[in-house]
Amino acid sequence: MLSRRDLLLAAAGAPFLAKGAGAAPSPVALRDVAAARGLTYGTYVRGEMLDKDKVYTDLVVREAALIVCSCAQWVHLAPTPTTTDYSGLEAIYAWARAHRMAYRGHALLWGEAAPPWFAELPDRAAAIRAVEDHVTGTCRQFAGRFQSWDVVNEPLKLGDGRPDLLRRNVFAEKIGPDYLDIAFRAARAADPKVRLVLNEFGVELDSQNDRDKRRALLDLLDGFKRRGTPIDAIGIQSHLATATIDKFDPKIFSDFLGDLAGRGLAVMLTELDVVDRGAPAAIPARDQAVADTYRRYLDVALASPAVTTVINWGLTDRNSWISSGKTPDAARADGLEPRPLPFDTDGKPKPAYAAIAAALRDAPPRRLHLL
Repeated sequence: MLSRRDLLLAAAGAPFLAKGAGAAPSPVALRDVAAARGLTYGTYVRGEMLDKDKVYTDLVVREAALIVCSCAQWVHLAPTPTTTDYSGLEAIYAWARAHRMAYRGHALLWGEAAPPWFAELPDRAAAIRAVEDHVTGTCRQFAGRFQSWDVVNEPLKLGDGRPDLLRRNVFAEKIGPDYLDIAFRAARAADPKVRLVLNEFGVELDSQNDRDKRRALLDLLDGFKRRGTPIDAIGIQSHLATATIDKFDPKIFSDFLGDLAGRGLAVMLTELDVVDRGAPAAIPARDQAVADTYRRYLDVALASPAVTTVINWGLTDRNSWISSGKTPDAARADGLEPRPLPFDTDGKPKPAYAAIAAALRDAPPRRLHLL
């Protein structure tokens, strides 16, 4: 278990101090500000950069108490139906532990990361066997070592044509809606101690789609309860945007967190970042708009004692999916580089960093949840 440190929280708001040629450090790392309130702070990492980019590596080591990457996805673990290779995942897990960090698995089942051979399985029975073998084998391999597993990632999609409101993916199509129950039960049997998470996006705003998706998620969870399907937490991805934060209603979101807590579930903010499309071009004004978006959301989310974990989906603007250009809806119309994360491309802290630190610092204290 990671130890707590005796922190002077007021230091989180102090000026940032440059030190050497690496990333400019803060007086108190986000992991420490979070831990002082009983929260876990972590980040998504790009494993290929660790120990190869010193600025990036130093930043991750200093700021994060937990890391997650994409190397745990099924497509990376099982290139063929008869081949399973955990070496890449074992390596990054070992790196995390060597640096006194917890590791979070993402994700056992995600339609977009299913190995191509799964779609070619002959029938439902073969598909169920493959899911059970994958979930059981992977969870057993890392039993007692991971902080949590996203057992199923992004299962819902309203308007996808299914009456059960599930996303049309290869698991739902080949097995049916009970693929979720099958996966969660297999995960619990293989690792009774790991936190089992359902990870979803698009539930934060006061929009018709988000309202309907919140309801669908609660209905899905109620079905789990009726059927005795084990689950410990909901992951709320928290991909925010400066252009839509005006649709964020504090009471509605707070009530939703209460609904989750009332079902006995913890809440993890699993993929936090801010799309700055439509925000001012000028960097000072744009950075402030991003910071304000983080603060507005986190003040409400962290007021809920159900929220245990805050994970930025990357630390620096250089390593964000928003900056990759692969998602046109997230790109800026003016062609400027997005600035979605706490640190800029050189690893220097931005107003977003100060906003996250302040929100963590002001969160009501709770029991530390990090394994």
